[in-house]
Amino acid sequence: GAEGEAEGGAETKRKKIEPKTLESMREVDETVVLASERDIADEEARDEFGAIFRGAVEPKVLVTTGLKPSRAALEFISDMLPLLPHAVFYKRGTYELPRIAEYASNRGFSAVLVVKDDHKQLTSLTHAHLPHGPTAVYRLTSFMPSDKIHAHGRRTMHIPELILNRFTTQLGHRVGRMLGSLWPHKPQFKGRQAVTLHNQRDFVFVRFHRYMFADDGSRARLQELGPRFTLKLRSLQRGALQHDADHEWLRKKGMGTRKACYL
Repeated sequence: GAEGEAEGGAETKRKKIEPKTLESMREVDETVVLASERDIADEEARDEFGAIFRGAVEPKVLVTTGLKPSRAALEFISDMLPLLPHAVFYKRGTYELPRIAEYASNRGFSAVLVVKDDHKQLTSLTHAHLPHGPTAVYRLTSFMPSDKIHAHGRRTMHIPELILNRFTTQLGHRVGRMLGSLWPHKPQFKGRQAVTLHNQRDFVFVRFHRYMFADDGSRARLQELGPRFTLKLRSLQRGALQHDADHEWLRKKGMGTRKACYL
């Protein structure tokens, strides 16, 4: 009777006032294919990153800059290097990127990262998987150095656990695997360190934490180690730092104004 109607009315009212978030309003783009378990298994069996994920190859990363880097790029690299076991910084000099890729490949590197800045502001991170690609270009934003993070911990040399979160489309799974290939997949759990790559609406948030356990082991909390930064994919190209290479995917003008997500 009246009580049932009142409950029904309250239920309707509750439904009406549910907040609209960007995540809840996310559109399914018909060009985006969600990755099924079969797709994932097929891709992992044949993609370029499998040897690293299986532990057959140890990743080794050459990190460099754009031409004439500012202090902003160098400070970012200095803070980022401890995130990546087996990463080495090389000064760019005047070398062209294809030459750098060839040099790195001949010396057993599995990837090249190029950090660029403009007018002392970080602008992009280019990631080339060696020897044959692909090459991903990201917009690089929201960098917070470790020493600016409140109550940050001190990093150790232990290989961290890697957590890839919410890379749900076929493109997203590929990008997540490519980013994941920068780390060895033999974490040293004694160090209690974890790197998280969290995708939300095509923004990949990079965070570095340590697990802090209570003395009696009853609970754990996270202590942030830093740094923090955010990546947004601009393009995925075939080849390793090749000029005019074909695109596997390109973020076109106007894509950023839509609610559709691609990763």
